[in-house]
Amino acid sequence: MANSLFPYAEQWGINDGIPAEPMSDEDVLQRLSEVAALENQRWADGKCSGTTYSGDLEHYAVVNQAFGYFSHVNTLQRDICPSMSHFEYEIIQATSDLLGGKAVTELDPDQHVCGVIGAGGTESILNAVLGYREWARSKGITEPQMILADTAHPAFLKGAHLFCLELVIVPTDPVTTLVDPADVRAAITDRTAVIVGSAGNYAYGTIDPIAELSALAVEHGVGLHVDGCLGGWILPWGQRLGYDIPVFDFRLPGVTSISADTHKYGYGPKG
Repeated sequence: MANSLFPYAEQWGINDGIPAEPMSDEDVLQRLSEVAALENQRWADGKCSGTTYSGDLEHYAVVNQAFGYFSHVNTLQRDICPSMSHFEYEIIQATSDLLGGKAVTELDPDQHVCGVIGAGGTESILNAVLGYREWARSKGITEPQMILADTAHPAFLKGAHLFCLELVIVPTDPVTTLVDPADVRAAITDRTAVIVGSAGNYAYGTIDPIAELSALAVEHGVGLHVDGCLGGWILPWGQRLGYDIPVFDFRLPGVTSISADTHKYGYGPKG
């Protein structure tokens, strides 16, 4: 019976510390190649939800070659690798353009979408939660609340715990899997910092009624974060192809932030 903690123990044993004898570069690469070939079979049949979003090994080869040029660099040292600031700007601008960022400036020339690149969806959600906590504190709200549907990503729960926001969880309809805006309205208080909507959520892939949540956010002067970690880089293309996908991005005046993962349908490397 296979060991779930050490699935390759029978082939290669287990190192419980520093090996007495080092492995050669060739042996390390050979072992990694064998593991990769085995684990690629887990998604190659097309029955994988998550982790792998392209499956195009030729594309991965290009990504790996590009990543290899900088994998040894700590990109925090921008004086050593100033190209990272340049690339980061271009990626953020492309993402903003994809998610309707120009609508913000068209509505108010003094406003524009900015962004930050992190390690993945959880970090982008945590950054947003922290930002809304600080915004609430700037308004004198010492115990801010965050309203979200019960289908929201668990990272919001983590963010609420880490940054001391009170969670207000609204149930979703068991048939449609969508949250009712009337229930969200009823949950808003003078301590509400942000409403969370998903486009789409991880549980069902359905898109919350973002337009209605946007209207509530504008009406009550609160933030609206759209979790587009899963759909942010694919839904816009679906809209351009004519699929019936509702507007969920910065074209809605109440949307104040969006998280979108480039390592999913943006086809970038994780992190």
